[in-house]
Amino acid sequence: MCSRVRAAGLTTASFVSDMSSGFSGNLGFPMPVDWAFDQIATTTVTGGPLGESFDVDNNISSGRDAGQDSFAPVVQSGVDVRFDTTWRDAMLRDVQTYLESISVPETGGPGGEALTLRSTTESFTMTLNADVFITDVARSLGVRKALVQTPLMWEIRKLNILDPGADEAVEQGLKNDSSTGLGQIFAQTAIRARNFCVRQGIIGGRILDFGNDTDRMDVWTRLRHDDIYNINTVPLVLIEGANDVGLSRPNLDYSEADTQQTLARYNGTGDAAANYGRQLIGLYRVFEKYNKLLREQ
Repeated sequence: MCSRVRAAGLTTASFVSDMSSGFSGNLGFPMPVDWAFDQIATTTVTGGPLGESFDVDNNISSGRDAGQDSFAPVVQSGVDVRFDTTWRDAMLRDVQTYLESISVPETGGPGGEALTLRSTTESFTMTLNADVFITDVARSLGVRKALVQTPLMWEIRKLNILDPGADEAVEQGLKNDSSTGLGQIFAQTAIRARNFCVRQGIIGGRILDFGNDTDRMDVWTRLRHDDIYNINTVPLVLIEGANDVGLSRPNLDYSEADTQQTLARYNGTGDAAANYGRQLIGLYRVFEKYNKLLREQ
C-alpha cells in the first residue's frame, strides 16, 4: 500500500506499520523506497508515573525523517513547582512548631512516649527527598502538593513499633493485608482507589480484585517496597475518599473545608478520622504556605 501511494506521487515518506494486528508484516513484499519509520514490535511497559502498564510500539527509523525530539509544553498557571531547598530550615521550624502545638514533639509520640520510630526532622527530610515525585504526581492529577505531602509526612512520622510486625505477618502469610509503606496504605484501600480512578478515566490500567491473591499481594508488595508507587497512590486514595464522602474531585481551587474532610477520609470515618483531619489541616497550611510562595515567584 505504501509503495502504491508513493508511486502515485501522493507521499514523500512512509510509516510502515508491519506489526499491526492481522497483518503478516512485510513478508513477501519489499519495503517502500521512501520508508521513514517501520514498526517492528509492540512491547508492554510497566511502571509509568502512576504505576500503570501500557503498550508501546517499537519503531526503527531510516533517517529520511528526523521526527520530533522536543516540544514546548503549555504551562498551566497556578500549579505547584519543585521545592527550593533554601527554604528548608524555615519550613522545618514551622512544621516542628505546629506539631508541638498539637502535642507531637520532635521525637516520640504525644506526651513523649517512645512508640514512634521516626523523628519530625527525619520524617520531614524523607518527604522533601521525594519532592520530585510528589510534584510530578500532583501536577499530573491537578491537585495541590500539600494535599499529598501532608498525609505522607504524617504517616512517615507516625510509624510505630507495631507496624513492622504487621508487615512481616503479611509477608509470612499470617495476615492478608496491613497498612504499609511511606503512606501507610492498605492493599484493599489502594485497590479500591485505583479501580475508582481507572473507571473515572483519571489513570490507565486494569481493574484489580482484592479477593484475588495475586492482585492483592502484587499491590501490597509494591506499596511495601516501592516508595514511588506508594507516594503515587496517596493522591488516588484522597481522590476516591473525597468522592466517598460526597465531595468533588480535589483540584487546585479546593476549599480548606473540603481539604480537611478529604484528609480525614484518608484515615477512615468516624470521630477518630475527624480528629485526624483537624490535626492534618494545620500541617497542610504549613506546606501550602511555602508551596504558594514558590509557585508565585
